[in-house]
Amino acid sequence: NAVLSELGSALSITALRIRYHPTSNAYATPSPPSPSCPPLVDMLVQALDLVKVGAQSYFEQKLKQTNNRHMQSIIESAHLNALQKSFAACLKALPETVLLPPGLEEGHRIPSVDRACLRAASIELRNVGDLSNVGTGIDRVCEVLSGLSSNADNSIQVDDLISIECFESWARFVTVPIHVVEMTVGRMAMNYLHISRHHEMSIHYQKARKSAFQYVTTIFEGASPSLTSGDILAALLGVAAGRGVSGGNSKGKKNSSNKKKIGNRSKKRHEARLGRVLSTQDEEHKESMGDNFNRFEGDSGSVEIEAAELLARKNSACYAASFVFGISMPDGQPSTPEDDWGLRLAATSDTTSSHEICSTITACATSVLPYLLSMERDGNDLLGNHNWRIDLFTSIMNVVQRICQCPDRNIRALAYEPLMILHKHLNAVVSVSLIMENIAVDAICNCVFSLAKSCGYPDGYFNLLSDNNDEELEIERNDVRDVVRSISSFENENFEHSPSIMILKSIIHACNMAICESNNLPPETAVHILSALAKPLNTLAAHYKQHPSSNANTVLKQSLQSLYKVCERINSVYDTLPVSQTLPASRLALMGVASFAPMFSSLTEWSISQPGNSEKSHLAETVEQTLRVALQSSIIYVAKIPELMAESTLDSTRYDIKGTMRGPGGEDHVGCIALIRLSFESDNLAYTVIKVYGETLLDDLFQLYERLKESERERPIGCVHGKGVTPMSRRLVLNVISRLALIGIEGNQSTKSRAILNELMQSPLNDIATLGEASNSDEKFFRMCEAAIDLSFFSPELIVDLFLNNADSLGPMINCLVSGYSDLSFTSDSESYCIQWGRLRGGVMAVLRTCVKNRMTDCAAEAISALINAEYEAAIKQCTHGHQHGSNFFNDHVIGEITLHAGAYTMIVGECFSRISSQTSVSLESKIHECRICIGILRRSSTILIQLLLNESPEAHSHLDPRPTIAESWFLTMNNLMNVCKKYESVVASLLDDGILDLVSDSLSIAISLLFLKDIGDRKSPPPIIQKGMSLDGPQTLALMDFASEAALLGAPVLSSAGRSISSNLPLLHTHSDVPVEALGAAIISAGLLRAASGALPPWAVEGTPVLFRSLYTAFGKNCDDFIRMLNISTELRISVHFGGVASGQKLAGRYFEKMHATTMESFLSKTREVCLKGEWMRLKVILKSACGGKKKLAGFNLKPQYTTWECERI
Repeated sequence: NAVLSELGSALSITALRIRYHPTSNAYATPSPPSPSCPPLVDMLVQALDLVKVGAQSYFEQKLKQTNNRHMQSIIESAHLNALQKSFAACLKALPETVLLPPGLEEGHRIPSVDRACLRAASIELRNVGDLSNVGTGIDRVCEVLSGLSSNADNSIQVDDLISIECFESWARFVTVPIHVVEMTVGRMAMNYLHISRHHEMSIHYQKARKSAFQYVTTIFEGASPSLTSGDILAALLGVAAGRGVSGGNSKGKKNSSNKKKIGNRSKKRHEARLGRVLSTQDEEHKESMGDNFNRFEGDSGSVEIEAAELLARKNSACYAASFVFGISMPDGQPSTPEDDWGLRLAATSDTTSSHEICSTITACATSVLPYLLSMERDGNDLLGNHNWRIDLFTSIMNVVQRICQCPDRNIRALAYEPLMILHKHLNAVVSVSLIMENIAVDAICNCVFSLAKSCGYPDGYFNLLSDNNDEELEIERNDVRDVVRSISSFENENFEHSPSIMILKSIIHACNMAICESNNLPPETAVHILSALAKPLNTLAAHYKQHPSSNANTVLKQSLQSLYKVCERINSVYDTLPVSQTLPASRLALMGVASFAPMFSSLTEWSISQPGNSEKSHLAETVEQTLRVALQSSIIYVAKIPELMAESTLDSTRYDIKGTMRGPGGEDHVGCIALIRLSFESDNLAYTVIKVYGETLLDDLFQLYERLKESERERPIGCVHGKGVTPMSRRLVLNVISRLALIGIEGNQSTKSRAILNELMQSPLNDIATLGEASNSDEKFFRMCEAAIDLSFFSPELIVDLFLNNADSLGPMINCLVSGYSDLSFTSDSESYCIQWGRLRGGVMAVLRTCVKNRMTDCAAEAISALINAEYEAAIKQCTHGHQHGSNFFNDHVIGEITLHAGAYTMIVGECFSRISSQTSVSLESKIHECRICIGILRRSSTILIQLLLNESPEAHSHLDPRPTIAESWFLTMNNLMNVCKKYESVVASLLDDGILDLVSDSLSIAISLLFLKDIGDRKSPPPIIQKGMSLDGPQTLALMDFASEAALLGAPVLSSAGRSISSNLPLLHTHSDVPVEALGAAIISAGLLRAASGALPPWAVEGTPVLFRSLYTAFGKNCDDFIRMLNISTELRISVHFGGVASGQKLAGRYFEKMHATTMESFLSKTREVCLKGEWMRLKVILKSACGGKKKLAGFNLKPQYTTWECERI
């Protein structure tokens, strides 16, 4: 077979080159050299006929050698089979060799033939005749193979197998015309598609049956709704995005390993190439048509061909489907068969539910159902009768529904795509009016319930809650939820009579009926579907708020009533049924409550805006009673059911243990999530929550919190499983109480709300006060960290008030943390109390971060400043001791990735700057005041920072070097300050007395000085492996470059000050007294950038140098002459002392500028001048690489990094 395939491919290429020759115009379609030159298929057939003559002679010779009649029959069959196999193999290779498959996402192997010749072959092989005239494509192949068919009994199956494989190959590339479908599917393939007829199958029969299924599947996939006319046109004209790839998938199936992402440039080139080909085609067609050419009447050459082919593909798919389902067509073919015809009984038993059968069904449903629907709507019919459409539609949907009920989840998954595609096409109309549309709506609803029922939790699944989840089951349940959301989504914003609202209405009604008919617990399947409908219901409620309608009112009210009944029944059985029975439905119900929060919010706002409306009163009453019972259910659920029954196994399974209360995608107890969503979705909803529950809400939540806190204290330190919930979930309850209490203070419950808040806040403050007097231990730091994190979950307004009026109560915690830095030692082992102290760093940061979300107070600033200085001083001690020593603090477990990186407290100041620049409701005076406080924090730390970052100790390997993350946090914070200055120009002027320019220039001098620490070698020796100073191969360099680019825009004051600061450490060999101070400062910065491009920074960092040069150019008033003069000076600067990686007398710009030829220098400056004048700054990257030694591929640097994460939830 492989040899025949290769021979066929070679013959195909040869025939193509004989028939079509390239033209002078690459976009013109060539014609055959002469009318007598046969078409490609005939050329192959003629070549094979020559082989046939020799084979016939050999066959006759063999017959004469024996008189045995049986042996002669075998020889005859072998001869006929070999002939058919040879013809079929070569004809099969023709489309695979010279055609491009439409819509293929991966690269397709293209022969080394002129594209114009491929285009001509593509047009020829798509030429289809009719019953009287045979075309030059697949119908001609059908005629050839039909003439070769043998009637020998023992060769029929083999003949069918060979022919079907050949037709399947053609079907992947071109349309199979209806009369060929009738001959192949109707007469040949149907012999193998009667799945209900059981008989012993030979090996040949099994192969032929497999090929038959593949053939009809290919016909269906060729009419896929995802296939566009553009795909067909690109393949037809030979300009598809095919490329030479080895090991391509000959079946045209998706292969993600070979798939290449197509960029915008490739798309533009493809579109331009296609446009040129189309233009040439139109010109050729216009010349041939003369005055009769009319583009708008269908005479535009290939422009209408792709639309006709797409329609023909859909018609062929429908015709093939009618054969495999035995639906009578108006012309009498096929005749009405028995009930077990073809695939009618698919998915009715194990033998008829194979992947082969069901994938064929779903491929048929995906392509045929949308087209039947569109024909029904348009009233078009290729046969003039519409009854067959409804019969075929119903037959296919019946089988799809049975697939949704299949015991095998892999088979059920096949139904997802056709359901979602059908919904997309169904939802294209304004309202449901046709019989077929109603059939589709009912069928989709039935399929959804079948899928949900099939993936329900089995009996006894939750009996052993410490066992791992069934991961495949959980994945399927999530997939089914996605399907439910998709088939009820409002894509066209039609909310009144659209198919989506009909589907939604039908599903909710069915859920409501199932819930009402149940005795005790509501059925898990109905609750599962109801909770999955949150997204469409939220969308509907948001629209209803502005445009109320009766249909939407009915759907929303019934969904709320269903949720009410679910929560009410669950609340009544918590004390009578075991957890294993209440868990599934109750968890789903609260997931639904949490997901429905936007719907509750929209309806609450609507009811407030519609006073006195009778319709409003009924719906508002339903909302309130549902909210009340949902809140009760959430509180009871959190109190009675623990979050983790046993120790978490997240390291070995995706979904944790069965006992977890975590919903898909969440990390907390679903009851707590429900409380959070209802409290924080909107102010109106929060007010309504307090109103409908009553005055006891805060008391009930407070008692719940105390109960959870007590359960947590009973557990060992660090244990989160067993009784109660995890600390995070408990703190969510605290967050809810804080939120609702603040709202209560604004209302009529101020006294009770204040009392509860005071009691809750006093608890962690008392712990801090008590623990502050205790000696250092694991438990002290652990309990203090827990108290700190508890405080961080109060509302920011309350924490700001705490720092303003009771900051002394936080003193023991801050002092404990600051004094802890003094325990730094240079051993690699960290004692357990060090790890807990590291957690306390995160807890304190959480409290300070909560405060800064609202306001930076003086007391918070003092605490942040003390913590920054203590951390910087500890880091200096560590660096001074040497890079080869270990550290009990600076490692992943204490100050590192597992807990919180060094520099975290500087990031708090940066977050404050970020908030200031984004706030709109705060006065400018208040913003300047906060900026003044933040600048004070940074200025008090800048002197220590310079000592730390410019420390020449090499990058540490025995401990986690704190300098990179400290540098990153500093420069990110300074960049946020630059953003404030850019947005509010008066900030700089207002803060001049506070030293804002000194702070910026000092930071800029640090950034540039870091570049001079690096030894980039010279022409005789490479750079040393161990470099002085911290590593610059990380996100700290990203932050450094961004800050420097913004700081340079502040102009002469910053540039001159930064230059003076750098010169104090790097005295220049010549004073350059004739150069202005700001120009000299800019020249030093420019020299640092040239050094960076020469190897001081990683190659990926060079991408940011053009931006910084552009900032310098802007700082010079965009004066090109002054900028080039400054750049020229930067290439000549030398220092008089040794500093870092720069020896005395060397140029700051680096090795490549030491002895640069004058011509090279002149070329560099002239090209840079051209960049300045044209504004093409990205070209500067290429110029810099050329001047600075080219790419540094083998320099040992990493890839471009991401910024560090400064979150501390992991503690």
